[in-house]
Amino acid sequence: MTARIDTYYDFRSPYAYFADYRVRHADLGLATKVEWIGRPIFIDVILNLQSAREPWAPYIDTLIPPKRAYLMADIRRMAAFYGAPFKPSWKWPNRPNQIPALCVASLLSGRVEEVFRSAVFEGLWHEQRDISDPAVLREAVVRAGGDPAIVAQADDPNVRDALTSRTVEAYGNGVFGTPTFVWDGEIFFGADRLDVLAWKVKRAAGG
Repeated sequence: MTARIDTYYDFRSPYAYFADYRVRHADLGLATKVEWIGRPIFIDVILNLQSAREPWAPYIDTLIPPKRAYLMADIRRMAAFYGAPFKPSWKWPNRPNQIPALCVASLLSGRVEEVFRSAVFEGLWHEQRDISDPAVLREAVVRAGGDPAIVAQADDPNVRDALTSRTVEAYGNGVFGTPTFVWDGEIFFGADRLDVLAWKVKRAAGG
């Protein structure tokens, strides 16, 4: 039995990075073979849809200052808790441009997409690399065993439009943030729900 788990992510989400790190390094106790199917989405589009705004309306920070302060402290705390290397290349209120990387990811599949995904997460969250730089993206694609020419193909506006449409569709299917995992029709939100997801998969496999 292979468990196929849809994995919704945006590179700008530190919690999506923690989830990716845990999938690669943590012992989730999954004796069953798992295929983590990458589903890149735009988190800004999700946030706009939640506020009844157009998908690409200008960004508005919806967090109140106490929640923003908590979030920043929690990110560092969870990095330490998971043992995930954490030295981001940016600091709030600046925001990295993750769109080129997401567009490239949307054109990849299988093992190539999986390795590329992890390479970009590592580049942004602890290697201090500019993940909007085409050279950085080409290097990540090559590391994943893909064709670096796909980076230029991802510049096509149609690629971004298609990814936006898939993000809107994901939102309509109940995905409201990243990371989100969907298995057997159930939604699991957050890096801290990977253990619950693993528990469910193990139960289904008779473990």
